[in-house]
Amino acid sequence: MPGTETNMSSKQYIRSLVFLMAFPIAFLASGQNLVRNCQFESMQSCPNASGQINKCRHWISPGEGTPDFVHSCNNGNVGVPNNIWGYQEARSGSAYVNIISYSILSANREYREYVCGILDCDMQAGMVYDVSFYLSCADGSHYAVDGIGAWFSAEIPVQGGSNSDEVIDIGGAPHISSPDGIANVNKEDWVKIEGSYTAQGGERFITIGNFKYNSNLTLHDFTSWSANIASYYIDDVSVVPREAVIDLGPDTTICPGSSITFDVENLCNNVELVWEDGSTELTRTITEPGTYGIGGFIGCSNFYEEVTISFPPEPGFFLPGDTVICPGRIIEIPSEGSYASYQWHDGSEDPDYIADTEGTYWLTVTDDYGCHYTDTLVIEGLSDPVFDLGPDTIFCLGQSIRLDPGIDSSFHSFLWNDNSRGIVRVISDSGVYWLRVSNPCGEMTDTIMIGTFNCDPAFEAPNAFTPNADGLNDVFKLKAENISNFSMFIFDRWGTMIFESNQIDDGWDGKFRGQVVASGTYVWMAVYNTSPADGQSQRVKTRGLVTVLR
Repeated sequence: MPGTETNMSSKQYIRSLVFLMAFPIAFLASGQNLVRNCQFESMQSCPNASGQINKCRHWISPGEGTPDFVHSCNNGNVGVPNNIWGYQEARSGSAYVNIISYSILSANREYREYVCGILDCDMQAGMVYDVSFYLSCADGSHYAVDGIGAWFSAEIPVQGGSNSDEVIDIGGAPHISSPDGIANVNKEDWVKIEGSYTAQGGERFITIGNFKYNSNLTLHDFTSWSANIASYYIDDVSVVPREAVIDLGPDTTICPGSSITFDVENLCNNVELVWEDGSTELTRTITEPGTYGIGGFIGCSNFYEEVTISFPPEPGFFLPGDTVICPGRIIEIPSEGSYASYQWHDGSEDPDYIADTEGTYWLTVTDDYGCHYTDTLVIEGLSDPVFDLGPDTIFCLGQSIRLDPGIDSSFHSFLWNDNSRGIVRVISDSGVYWLRVSNPCGEMTDTIMIGTFNCDPAFEAPNAFTPNADGLNDVFKLKAENISNFSMFIFDRWGTMIFESNQIDDGWDGKFRGQVVASGTYVWMAVYNTSPADGQSQRVKTRGLVTVLR
């Protein structure tokens, strides 16, 4: 990769050229919904009663009206799909809002509910925006009305009336509206309300509701319903500019050593922009080739815009890759390509170099344009491999041994007697094992013999003996292998201990206090520690019967 140091690892480049380019980023781009929380999914907390629009993030009531936030997290009156206004699945996700767009409260009262949301980017003067939202008349509505629409403003609108919960007077029709004279009667499906809006500039709030006074409304009467309201669900609000949100321009080529600057100072005020490297600076200067991107969360979704910055094709010279040198040998380091001049680390100026020692070698070349490039080669000293697998050994069955030559180098290769190529091998069976290690300087083979034996404890006890001094079977002894810390006890039938020993080779001669005991059956007990192959010693107590015969 390009660099400025000449003593680093291989493939470092330097070019002498300085040039600066700077231009502003074009603002706004198609396809990005500017409405934050456009599906009403994000919430401060789960609603548990009507009138809690404040629990829906980024949406408010512009007055004293009490629009409702309904979410599937609630299993009661403000749930989805069941709630106090009826049954309706969310058009997308698991939430929506409910507003009352007409209500008979008194002869002089024109009650309205509105929801007001913020746009992440202020609207630009003369810019065209495609606007839409979805509407469904609630099951509990006695009435349906026309004229439900969306209105854009630079400030949060003021809801009028003596109680601040009546019609918002916008001085005319909303910017986007359902058709006049046709009441929105659909209680089964979601109906899309859509249109386009050419901004005046600076608008940053969208308000949705019924902006008509009662005298101008078209009413539809659902005679089977008793609630004297027109209630509507709203979901999926969208405000999409027809031009780009962020455009970094076309992919660009710059010379090594030059730069290009991107200025994002005049982007959306409500958005934190993040470059692909995590920086949030509004101005960024690029000096290296690569793909650079900027993104953030605008409105209802993430966006990301990127541009690729390239250098002209490299001139095509490289030194060979890092290598090793053996004692008493030399390495020829060729350079590729044709250049105006060459200079090695020691000042020599030939295209090629002969190395006879380990170290770091670098070459700087100058092309016909006066540009300088540097490449580095590291040569590591190496000798014949030397290792030892250890002495011949034995171990218990069930155990294993790790054979490790103690060599770990990318310049070595390993071959075991079973044709495996790993550095380390774990052995659990007896046999003859060998390892051959080779490198560019030579090779070595070492062999080890491994044996195994049974380390598990074994125990055997006779069931009778004849202490008659005839030299045959005169003593009662226990036979055991792979045990330790041994003790044996003999008891008569009344439980009296008549013999005790802690030596496995000591036996009972059938006497108690110097006198031969009577014929019959006696109880023996042995206590000892096991010495298994897994090394987990256990204290064992065992017992049995032995018969004294005459």
